[in-house]
Amino acid sequence: MANQNNDSQLLKIDPVKIPGWVSPIEHPQNADGGVPLVLVAGGLIRILVDPWTNQSLEDSAQLLLNESQTIVATQIIGPTQLNQPFSMSFAASLLRDGINLLRLRVARITQPMPETSEPLRVLFHTPRPGGEIAGGGDNPNLLKALPADVITEGIDAARAAQGVAARLSYVYMRAGDVITVDLDGRNIQHTVTEAQAAVGQVVITLTTNDFWQDNARFALRFRVTDLLGNSSGPQAIWSATTYVDVHIRRPVLDLLAPTVLEARDANGTVLNFVRDFYAAQYATVEVKYTGSAPRQSVKVYWIGRNTTYASEVQIVTAVGQTLQFRIPREEVVDTVGSSAKVYYTVRLPDTTEDRPSKPLNITITGQRHHLPEPTLNAAKDNLRTYYPTLDGTYKVRISLTVETIRYDSEEFFITQPSSYTDVVVPSSWIPPNRGKPGLFNYTLRKTGTGEPIIFSWYLRVTL
Repeated sequence: MANQNNDSQLLKIDPVKIPGWVSPIEHPQNADGGVPLVLVAGGLIRILVDPWTNQSLEDSAQLLLNESQTIVATQIIGPTQLNQPFSMSFAASLLRDGINLLRLRVARITQPMPETSEPLRVLFHTPRPGGEIAGGGDNPNLLKALPADVITEGIDAARAAQGVAARLSYVYMRAGDVITVDLDGRNIQHTVTEAQAAVGQVVITLTTNDFWQDNARFALRFRVTDLLGNSSGPQAIWSATTYVDVHIRRPVLDLLAPTVLEARDANGTVLNFVRDFYAAQYATVEVKYTGSAPRQSVKVYWIGRNTTYASEVQIVTAVGQTLQFRIPREEVVDTVGSSAKVYYTVRLPDTTEDRPSKPLNITITGQRHHLPEPTLNAAKDNLRTYYPTLDGTYKVRISLTVETIRYDSEEFFITQPSSYTDVVVPSSWIPPNRGKPGLFNYTLRKTGTGEPIIFSWYLRVTL
């Protein structure tokens, strides 16, 4: 009996070897190893056979696949193979997706019955995760879905703390696949479970630590590698990229309404023109808001009677800084007896979004008489000034403001009892300013009294 066992061991055939295969691997069906797709060359997979005991010329090696007795590769031992390792190849297309059994059957010329090795349990995955995609670019089979509110509103600290469910799916999902999620340059990995593979979807909850930096175009994408190292692609490795506005660390802004320092009545909502602004050259808008920090950009807007003035941008240099902006006198005068809306915008560093503040609605009180804007003839050499019925004697003066230069005419007695007076525009005003924006207005002064001069609204023209 002992001699029979010894003879059996001597005649035993070892399983084939697969150069470059992946082993060991953890798999529920106890695979001995696996063949990655990179080992497929010209459609063939190469195996290696070690010499067996009592090998002779004309012995034959036959490779059997799975439960079939069909030979998929064969080799007759010749002088070059005798007692030497040799290789055989077979078509990769014969392998099924999952576990394959490779058996080596050896027929010795000195032995009537062939000997067959124990099966080599080989894992093979085909197609690769996500399927075979020709060419590069984004992989259309790697699908990603984020909540709608995240796409439209982005992610702040509260939303990140709540968790963002990223739903990932792709064809040919298998347990053990490793999903790599690229989070704006940093990667996290997730191993697919049996339950997830069964439904073909993985839900990964991303939290604050995953959104590691603020970025208005925080990039998310993913790729997949299976147990054998087969990557999605093979060239279109990554899914399409989704960009999300991540602003977890962005300060919480409370953009309070600005104040106009010259507006001293009705809790800062009424500016008494004659009392508090008559001789002023500009109105002062003060801006202070919660969340101000260095490098934020602030700009003030004055929406007047028929135009909007936008200030220069100021950059915050210190936390909690109070900023002051000057609104030109012309903008205030052009709103006398009417109202203006004043607000500001804040732009955070490295962003393009201007966030508007709460508005201040301000009323500018009228003067003794309301003077509308003048009109200018087509030749731009006559300005018509208008006024209501007046008591007493008045003189009119016209002016033109171009950029920082102001032109003033002589004073002329108005035409009474007419409701308007035509005043010749001095010939020296227009030629040097052609093509530039100009602001015409006029004033009335009651002669022989100390009453305040009355200012008209502005006519805005291109000279």
